[in-house]
Amino acid sequence: LASWVVGDVLFIVAVFSLPHVSRPTTETFLAAHLFGIAIATIVMFTGIGAGVLWLPFFTLIGCSPTEGVSLSLFTQIAGKGSGSIQYIRDNMVVWPVVRVFIPYAFFGVTIGYVAGFALSREWENWLLLGFAIVVFYLVYVMARSLGEQPHGNDGKIDVVALKKSALVVQVSSFFTGLLSIGNSDWLIPYMERRIKLSDSRAVATGVFVMFSVAVFFLFLTVGGVVLGIRAWPHYLPILPATCSGVVLGGQIG
Repeated sequence: LASWVVGDVLFIVAVFSLPHVSRPTTETFLAAHLFGIAIATIVMFTGIGAGVLWLPFFTLIGCSPTEGVSLSLFTQIAGKGSGSIQYIRDNMVVWPVVRVFIPYAFFGVTIGYVAGFALSREWENWLLLGFAIVVFYLVYVMARSLGEQPHGNDGKIDVVALKKSALVVQVSSFFTGLLSIGNSDWLIPYMERRIKLSDSRAVATGVFVMFSVAVFFLFLTVGGVVLGIRAWPHYLPILPATCSGVVLGGQIG
């Protein structure tokens, strides 16, 4: 961990030392960086999707809701990627579940991406309302599960439940593409209760699936930019602050 902290400090010094580099104000940079460390640490402990917190943050600093969705998912690539590497090293990711989830997840996030892209400026604020409704539902579900006993794992996956997972993966990934709410918020409880994964393996698998979806969303965005049908978010210079923060937070978690 010490080496990651040193590397983080050196990165920040480098960012502010380079001339002619577009970056936010020092206060905004440090706030985003510290916010990223805190969010990623919480995510790696619990598996909760970082989009629940990132979209409000980006909106508060002046991003439009659609730009906030993109920046949130770009940031999650760094945090979820850092955590996924550690989970893979620890052999925590359940690959048979990943292989089933990924195609459904890519389909769902594509539909969400297209739906968000098709919204006109006049309808953008409705994204925030939809975001609030979905977050409220997720908080309700999490509150109900607080009293449950930790889930064990006897090494066997419920294959029947896994084969019936298409709908929950597609719907959760749709909200990822539309609102940047992590599909892991839905999939981790599903894997624990229905597929019978242990809590730790469900979190690890959910984080990796969310990382894969965020990378795929980036590819969709790049494709849109190349085709000239959309532009990069105006607040891209904030990403060095947020991404470096979540990378360090992912190692702490």
